[in-house]
Amino acid sequence: MKKLKTFFAAAALLLATSAFASPDPDNVSEKVKKEFEKNFTGAQQVNWKKIDDFYFAFFKLNESEVTAAYNEGGEMLGISRIINIKQLPLNVTLAITAKYAGYTFAKNATELNFEGQTSYYVNIENSKKNIKLKCTSYGEIYVDSKTKK
Repeated sequence: MKKLKTFFAAAALLLATSAFASPDPDNVSEKVKKEFEKNFTGAQQVNWKKIDDFYFAFFKLNESEVTAAYNEGGEMLGISRIINIKQLPLNVTLAITAKYAGYTFAKNATELNFEGQTSYYVNIENSKKNIKLKCTSYGEIYVDSKTKK
């Protein structure tokens, strides 16, 4: 399960920083395709990537960039999407603002739902540092990475 968490977190962060994966529809099992189509009617620009035993669908849904992860059995394991920073829950915004006064937010964040929990990946910066934060929907904040400018 730890391996899956790492892959899905990587996929979520990949989605936050790049466009969609290359199309590879022939590499996706029928069971996974069927479940995806059931879950995401109306998905557009669907592209697939298989990493080990996991399938990642990169697509647009209602003008949002979305990633969904499936196992070999067609079970959806998690989903992420790019959101505008203004769509963060108020308690997350307030917690970041209180703890990181003087930092500015990037214009987008990544919302990740995995194992029934929603997390938000937010980039903030000041004149000295760039920080990637992982925030829970309850307003808890964890530093994912820091880099000096």
